[in-house]
Amino acid sequence: MQKVVIVGAGFMGETHGSAYKMIENAKVVAVVDGVEAKGKKLASEFGAKYYDDFDKLLESEDFDILDICTPTGTHPTLVKKAAEAKKNILCEKPLALSVEKADQMIADVEKNNVAAMVGQTLRFWPEYVNVKKLIDSGKYGNPLHATCARLCVPPDWYEGKWGYSEENSGGAVLDLSIHDLDYLLWIFGEPAFLKAQGIFNPALGGLSHVATSIEFKNGGSGVAEGGWNFMGEFPFTMLLRVICETAVIDWDFRAGKNIEQRDKVESVTIYEESGHTYKLESEQKDPYYLECKYFVDCLDKNLPIERASFTDGRNAVKVALAARESAKTRKIIEF
Repeated sequence: MQKVVIVGAGFMGETHGSAYKMIENAKVVAVVDGVEAKGKKLASEFGAKYYDDFDKLLESEDFDILDICTPTGTHPTLVKKAAEAKKNILCEKPLALSVEKADQMIADVEKNNVAAMVGQTLRFWPEYVNVKKLIDSGKYGNPLHATCARLCVPPDWYEGKWGYSEENSGGAVLDLSIHDLDYLLWIFGEPAFLKAQGIFNPALGGLSHVATSIEFKNGGSGVAEGGWNFMGEFPFTMLLRVICETAVIDWDFRAGKNIEQRDKVESVTIYEESGHTYKLESEQKDPYYLECKYFVDCLDKNLPIERASFTDGRNAVKVALAARESAKTRKIIEF
C-alpha cells in the first residue's frame, strides 16, 4: 500500500485525492494546507490527518508519496525537502517557473535516488494516448503537422486569482498552454525554433492567450493555442488535429467551465487518404486517475518513470518560457 500525502487542498489537491480513492493499492494518509478550514475539509473526505505545516508533517508522518498540488513557485522547496526525506514525488505542472529551478529539482531527486513524476496529464488522457500510439505505429507514415488547443474562460480553481499572475503561476502559457506544448514535444521530439503571438490582458495577468508555432528538428511542425481570455458560457475546449502522410487524425472536446466532464468520451476520427473514415474509441476513465495510477504502479513494480518524467516537465517549461518571450518580443526563438 502506497501511503500518500497531498500538499495543497485546492482544486488539484481534491482532484488527485479523488483519483487515489479509486486506486486499490494507494491511500491518502494526510493533507497539508496553510488554510485550516480548507485543509481539514479535504482531509475529512479521505479519512486522513490534517497538517498546517509541511515541516511538521515530515517530522511525524510515515508516508511514501508526496503529491504536490500547490502554486508553482512553491514546487522547488517542497521537492528538495521531500527528496531529502527519501519520499517519492508527484508534482503538478508546470514543474517550475524557470529552467534553472527545474534543473535543480531534477538534481535533488537524482541525488537522493527517489522517483519523481510531473503532472503533464495529456500523456495519460485516453484520446491523446491513443493518438500517440497510432502515430508511433507508423500506420499512416510520419506526422507532418499537429494543431492543439486548450481554451477556457478564467477558471474558478485559481482561488484569489493567484493563477493569473506570471510571478505565481507563469501565466496562461506556462500554466495552461504548456499541456499542448508538452504534447507536441511528445509527438515530434526536440524543437528547432518557435514564434508566438497573443493577447495581453492586464486583468488576466498579462499574456492571457497565445498561439505558438513550432518547427521541430525532425522536420515536423505544430501549433499550440491556449488561453483563458474567453467569456460568458464558453465551454472548456480541447482540440487535437494531426496531419500524417496518409491520414488526418481529428478530435475535439467540450466540457463544463471547469472541465467537470473530463471523463466523458469523444471519439477520435481518422480520415484516411483512401477515402475511408472511422472512429477510434477510447476508454472512459478520468485522466487524473490514470496519471496517479501509473505513478503508483511504477513504484509497486519498481519500474522507471518513462512517461512525464521531471526531465519531460523541464523541457516543457523551457518551450513555454520561450513562447512567452517570443510573444512579448515578437521575435523567433531558436533552441
